[in-house]
Amino acid sequence: MRTRQGTATDRWSGRWWRMLATLGMTLALAGMAAAGAGAEWTGEVTAQSLNVRAEPGEWADVVGVLDRGEIVEIVDGPNAEGWMRVGNGSIQGWVVGGALATGEGPAPAEWTEATAAPAAETPVETPSGGDRWVDVDRSSQTVTLYDGGAPVASYWAAMGSDASADGFYATAIGTYFVYEKIDGLSYTPYAGAWVDDWVGFDPDRFNGFHSFTLDQNGWQIPGGDGPTGGCVALPMDAADRVFGFVTVGTRVEVHW
Repeated sequence: MRTRQGTATDRWSGRWWRMLATLGMTLALAGMAAAGAGAEWTGEVTAQSLNVRAEPGEWADVVGVLDRGEIVEIVDGPNAEGWMRVGNGSIQGWVVGGALATGEGPAPAEWTEATAAPAAETPVETPSGGDRWVDVDRSSQTVTLYDGGAPVASYWAAMGSDASADGFYATAIGTYFVYEKIDGLSYTPYAGAWVDDWVGFDPDRFNGFHSFTLDQNGWQIPGGDGPTGGCVALPMDAADRVFGFVTVGTRVEVHW
């Protein structure tokens, strides 16, 4: 996923699929907006959780999180990329329009209170003398969690389809540090789908750990375990384990 890019986000479908996904969403939302021109619009969140961002893009800061079933007023949009500016009385920002079921009508008199910040990170205690870090072996496509020099767990993972060492769509070789964690489902317009347990570690390529690609109900979609655009995609239980194991600042080593 590409969470700041772009959610919850990434680019694992590649440039061509990203264009198709964006085009399809834009056409659908543009038709919806035209049908409701001049009307007062509200939307209901259909994702399990939906990030609200300061600007219309997955690269922008998360200013809040909406839960499934919450009603928001659509203030502006959709723009060319399918983002809408919404508000609910306590939060205002941009969300991916494809994660809203829209309808005409006034906003409710009292808004459902939403979380004012991203979901809290799962605390992890590092044992005395231990240094928790993550090894990503591109040759075997395995992710291994280490406590110091001792392996804790190892998982198979889908990785970038770009076989180069440092391409934009590669799981690039290097030493990185976790800079962001987002719990729950995040929608990415680049794949037109959701991912869970986002852990960003390569901000230059918007690469990170996350679950296989999911639908809005959290079920894996066909082909959701295929090659990515650079991210490290894991089965749900493995993505949960990685998310709980690392903290912001955890070292990530990617190698052949």
